Amino acid sequence: MKNPFLFGNSVYLRAPESGDEFVFAQTVNHPAPREFLFYALPQSVQHYQDTVKKWMEDHHTIVLTICTADPDEPIGLSAFFRIDWVSRMATYYIAIADPKNWSRGFGKEVTQLMLDYGFNTLNLNRIQLHVSCKNDRAIKVYQQLGFQNEGTLRQAMYHDKQYIDFLLMSILRSDRKK
Repeated sequence: MKNPFLFGNSVYLRAPESGDEFVFAQTVNHPAPREFLFYALPQSVQHYQDTVKKWMEDHHTIVLTICTADPDEPIGLSAFFRIDWVSRMATYYIAIADPKNWSRGFGKEVTQLMLDYGFNTLNLNRIQLHVSCKNDRAIKVYQQLGFQNEGTLRQAMYHDKQYIDFLLMSILRSDRKK
């Protein structure tokens, strides 16, 4: 493991390092992740080198690289964006680049690690996310972990000749104690 920050059973999370921008670019350029992440424009590896630097300097953003424990390799990223340190709220994001790493429990484990970190270390009270209504696997995982549906963002994104609804989901610190 290279510079681990949060440990799981199958994955660990660490600060982004040189080379991770290749995996980050794959999450927006590969057709399979784009089906759920809705990126319309291609992004270069250079773009992600610059973007990661900006993220690391922004105290309202925490980005971590998702790595598998065995083999030890980066597979995606997870983040808290738009952290509001007064209201104790953040928006959660996760992207796993290669479909071969989907449906293996990594997303659930990463989300669990991020929730523990957000509530227990960062002292957040609310973590929210947006997810496509068509992403049944992700919605199921979020519900299993305690996220609640707060509403539908109607026709929030345009993709593949249609407008797609998104769910606004959240989990509160108090939800975790139930």
